[in-house]
Amino acid sequence: MQIVRGSNSKYGKDVAQRISESVPRTAQLQALFDTYPNGVRHGGTFLLGSLQGEAGQSLKINIDVNSPWFLSGKDFESGDGIGGITKVLMAGRNWTMKDVADHFHDYMGQDYVAPPENPIKPHLAEVQQPPVEVKQPEQVVPKRVITYDTPYDGEYDYLSGDGEVLCTVRKYYDREETGEIVLDNAGKPKKQFRQFINERAGIPEIRPLYNIPNILSSDTVIWVEGEKCADALNMFGLTATCTLGGAGMLTDRVTEKFDFTPFKDKNVLVWPDNDAAGKKLAAIVENQARLAGALSVTMMKIPADKPEKWDAADAIDEGFDVGRFIKLSQTKIKKAISLLDDSLLISKMFQGRAPEQKFLISDTIPLSVPVVFAAAGDSGKGMMTLDLAMKVASGASMQRSFGGLVSHFGKAIILSAEDDKDEIHRRIERLDPHNNRRHYDHELRILPLPNLGGVFPMMQKIDNTYVMGAEFERIYDQILDMDNLVLLIVDPMASFVHADINADPAAGAAFMGLLAQIATETGATVMVNHHMAKIRDNDPITTPEQARNLIRGTSAIVDGVRCAFSVWQVDEKTARERCKDLNIPYARNTVFDGAVVKSNGPANREIRKFIRNSDTGLLEDRSEDISSLSTSDRFAERKRHVLDLIQMREYQGLALTTSGRNDGIFEIIRTLPPIELSVAALKGVGETTLKNTVTALLESGQIGKYRKTAGGPLNLLGVTGGPLDTCSYVAHSSGATDQNH
Repeated sequence: MQIVRGSNSKYGKDVAQRISESVPRTAQLQALFDTYPNGVRHGGTFLLGSLQGEAGQSLKINIDVNSPWFLSGKDFESGDGIGGITKVLMAGRNWTMKDVADHFHDYMGQDYVAPPENPIKPHLAEVQQPPVEVKQPEQVVPKRVITYDTPYDGEYDYLSGDGEVLCTVRKYYDREETGEIVLDNAGKPKKQFRQFINERAGIPEIRPLYNIPNILSSDTVIWVEGEKCADALNMFGLTATCTLGGAGMLTDRVTEKFDFTPFKDKNVLVWPDNDAAGKKLAAIVENQARLAGALSVTMMKIPADKPEKWDAADAIDEGFDVGRFIKLSQTKIKKAISLLDDSLLISKMFQGRAPEQKFLISDTIPLSVPVVFAAAGDSGKGMMTLDLAMKVASGASMQRSFGGLVSHFGKAIILSAEDDKDEIHRRIERLDPHNNRRHYDHELRILPLPNLGGVFPMMQKIDNTYVMGAEFERIYDQILDMDNLVLLIVDPMASFVHADINADPAAGAAFMGLLAQIATETGATVMVNHHMAKIRDNDPITTPEQARNLIRGTSAIVDGVRCAFSVWQVDEKTARERCKDLNIPYARNTVFDGAVVKSNGPANREIRKFIRNSDTGLLEDRSEDISSLSTSDRFAERKRHVLDLIQMREYQGLALTTSGRNDGIFEIIRTLPPIELSVAALKGVGETTLKNTVTALLESGQIGKYRKTAGGPLNLLGVTGGPLDTCSYVAHSSGATDQNH
């Protein structure tokens, strides 16, 4: 049961009604919010645990200033009703009716006479139920009546464009009896504000913005919550403003009482306080600035590591790099389009030389754009993008990836939805066996989400609207704080979209739009791994156009990105021929083609030929090797390797023969491990082809046949001018003998 001090007489009711009618509803709201700092605003309702002031939701108070039930409500646990600001203050601050009337004295009019204290029982409660003994609170909040003559802790003048004072706002800190300032739960001073016009309490009918003269003379304006924050930025050499009354006065229902016209044709940056109320207020200002005709409006993202209620004044006090924060926000400005803007004229917009197209991978993958990388399952997309990220972060030049040279270096991030930490570790170890990653020039951060609580949506569908997922929004705020980020990899696309991206064109377009936004705001290439439709073995892909048409999902996916790259398996006959040309064993899932299948700018669209590295599992571009191996080139290459092998064995004292069980050249190539380059290159070459190669070397005089003993056959192979040719050959086995031609 709630006990209040005061009188239930008709006289008391008349005073309460007069207070309700005379005091502006915004001032009543401010008194409510000051009385109950633990309350939560939810639309037009104020939620509280009870009139004692604890947090909760059992007490609901109407705060819709346009409602006939303004400041009415009910405590659904106790059954107590609430009706008006008088009862709120009498209950919440333990005030009498006279205390409340004195508090609002300046609004009551000159004919107002304060009610007397109850002369009979001034400290007893009048209750609706039989009286019960109730302990008085240990500490009674003292009343505080504020007038224009009350000493204040800060003063702020709201000026017109001509410098006329429209309103003065004064700040009053709550203080202990000792004079010490009372702090709230966040460690900030508890305070109250009062507005005055010509030394009398009051608020302009149309509420102005703060710092109007400087707004009118500036191109860029920063809105913050509160005059203290605005002045802190103004002292920093910027132009800042705020709205009158802060979060307590401006709501969606009373926006018509506020004048945002000074924002017309300005670039407006909105810097919210870091709490729910601050962000809600900032969203209202953002919308009103757009409606007022602002050239651009940008909501600034508060860094994720900042505490509750952190604001612009805190930023300056702690030495935060405000200039950089603002500069990063300005790069994300979205300007309103006006066909009357002369900057859109071709003669003004396109002057001088066009900027050069920058590439992450030369002539293949552009920088700062969204990219789709598509391939069938088990093709190795994850390995290729991991290899790319490692090369981008390494800073080492002359490295190839996706068929081109890596040409831009910097920080990289991989979001992996399917591969866990152990699998990624194994892949990294294969790609970097010497642990060079310890000395990379730039950072590479990998998020194996199976080990970090699971996958979160980058985009999801809520009430037929596609929005950024809350968890990704938090991480994205951190991404925006990173310098020199050049690559963000999302693997795979389908895991990060909670919408039917494959069937719904709107979902595809929305996600591609989100990727474009991320690429623009970060300056990084955003590459998403995606699947291609399965193909029949008897109907292989032969052109980039076919590959593009097989990328899964609606056309909005490919249409919505600047670049798409695909890899696909070639038919078995072609795969076997390439393996034979490269002298490597044939295996399924080893030979692929790849190409840029979509590009909005210049790009090398030639088909690149990829071969899977048997040691790392990485698809490597071998296009140059394969194209250079014409029939004559392959024969010359084979002759060189045979000559190298014969020379190496001769100098080791292990000369080869044209045929033989232990020293025949064909048998040696077949049985030796492919450690030496010549042996590895000749693996898979047929015996007849090898004999023809030896014959060609004999005919050209580059090698000869020699005897092992004076009377032995001419069957040892040696190079011209070598140990066998100069009679200095020493066999590796014991009992060396002389050799003769």
